[in-house]
Amino acid sequence: MPTVENARAVIQAMKRAGIGLVASLPDAALAKLVMEIDADNELIHVPLSREEEGVGVCTGGFFAGKRCALLMQNAGFLNACNGLTTTALQFEIPMVLLILYAGTRGDMAFPQLGVVTEPVLDALRIPYYVMETLDQAPEMIGGALVQAYNAKRPVAVLMEKAIF
Repeated sequence: MPTVENARAVIQAMKRAGIGLVASLPDAALAKLVMEIDADNELIHVPLSREEEGVGVCTGGFFAGKRCALLMQNAGFLNACNGLTTTALQFEIPMVLLILYAGTRGDMAFPQLGVVTEPVLDALRIPYYVMETLDQAPEMIGGALVQAYNAKRPVAVLMEKAIF
C-alpha cells in the first residue's frame, strides 16, 4: 500500500536535486505522491489532463528558469512520445521523467507496458534508470537532472511500484 512517508521521501529527493516544478497526471499508485506534491509549498505543481501537456508545461518551466519533472505512469509516457519528440528532444529541453513502471518484474498489471517501455525509451534515445528501492531516489533523481542538463534532453527514472 502506498505510504505518505514514501511519497515525502521522493519529494525530498526532487527538492534536493533542485526541481521546482512538477507536472503530473494522477494514477492510483501515484495518488499519495501527487497529493503530497500538491500540498508542498516549495514546489509548483501543475495537474494535467494528458501527459503530453506536461512536456509543454515543463518546456515553459525550463524557459522560466525552473528545473522540472514530469510525473506519470508508463502508459502516460507512451501518450507523451509525440511531445517528447517534437518539443523536448527537438529543442533540447532538459527535464526529468518520473515514470511509474507498471508491468515490470513482479507486477501483474499491464504486462505489455513493462515489455515496451524500455525499448521505446531506447528508440527515443532518452537515457533511463530503474529505481528499485526508495533509498536510490536522491542519487537517481539528482543524477538524472544533472544528466538532463548536461545532455540537453529528458532523462527518465523508472520507479518500480514496490517503492510506493
